[in-house]
Amino acid sequence: MNTITQHPNPLPQFALDRRASWFELFFDLVFVVAVAQLNGAYVAHYNLAGAAQFAFGFLAMWWCWLGHTFYATRFDNDLPTQRTLGLLLILTVAWLGYGAADYAGDLHGIFASGIASFKLLMVVAYALAWRWPAARPMIRFYGTLYLLQAALWLLSVDAAPAIRWSLWSAALLLDVVSPWLAGRFAHEIPPHAEHLPERFGLFTIILLGESVASAVHALGHGAEPALEARIAAVGGTLLTFMVWVAYFERTRAHQGRHIATAHDGLKMRLWAFAHLPLYLGIASLAAGTVYLSGQALLQPDAQGIFTSGIGMIMLGLLVLSAAQNGESRIRFGPRVWLQMLLAAGSLFALAAIGFAQPVYLLITTGVAFILQLAVASERAVGGH
Repeated sequence: MNTITQHPNPLPQFALDRRASWFELFFDLVFVVAVAQLNGAYVAHYNLAGAAQFAFGFLAMWWCWLGHTFYATRFDNDLPTQRTLGLLLILTVAWLGYGAADYAGDLHGIFASGIASFKLLMVVAYALAWRWPAARPMIRFYGTLYLLQAALWLLSVDAAPAIRWSLWSAALLLDVVSPWLAGRFAHEIPPHAEHLPERFGLFTIILLGESVASAVHALGHGAEPALEARIAAVGGTLLTFMVWVAYFERTRAHQGRHIATAHDGLKMRLWAFAHLPLYLGIASLAAGTVYLSGQALLQPDAQGIFTSGIGMIMLGLLVLSAAQNGESRIRFGPRVWLQMLLAAGSLFALAAIGFAQPVYLLITTGVAFILQLAVASERAVGGH
């Protein structure tokens, strides 16, 4: 079968109850392995510079996952050519994951070439979808976008550090603005209503699993873990569990999203972007748990970084609540706003005075924040 000839149907047809495939789950697992490599470098440099490098690297990798996920939910029919391409993408993710361990240093060329290869493979993926006539404007847009980004990443391989970071920033900026430039495609060629949220939910739960693995790792220093390690492991696990409750039981962000209008498309983009601070916060929590396992007292930088990670989780969950795809707009009642203000005030107070406190105080307070946010998210969805 020629996979690039025009198809009699304008767009791919999928079953209404389509679910994520085993291959997609494998793909997500490999991506989280790459994130774990980035996390390892973050633990070794748990300071403001390390946090900034971690955030940039995470953004670059997450947008690769995001781009493929939206492509797959629209066009992936499990064809042999698509499966072969998926295998090449997995190998590419493994390659850039290796480079992620020191992407700002000696391994920058490996990381940049990995991102560039991923973008070029996405160009091929969209070329294979050319047989769908109604999708050709979107295929042209994303094909051009990925070609331009691949060129920027490839040019950076042998560039001087200042030029390299400029090229990387330009490529990342294109990632940030592209969903808004291509906004009309969200309702003209909508992603699958059930499949897309499930992919995000799977990636979320795999990241949460990596956070629990970090809590276990925190206990792995010596035959008898120190008190700080035990507190960090327990606190990190409790925080992770509360994020799971807030995402799957309160905001219910994994539920189906039916897109019929431009407004639905806008809410879908807001919903997708809300995962960015959430994922950054979860990954930061994993790194922070390992770091705190060896600390009796928090230094100011480390305390602020850990607190900011919790704040990003809160922000992501609150935006997910506001972006629910209900029949009417979400309206936050006074009690919900009060809870949000209390949570923000608690974080601010902790940021101001918490650096002189033991690790257990920070983690215990963090659990209370997540509990508070979970209640606020539940009320937001319920409209009370």
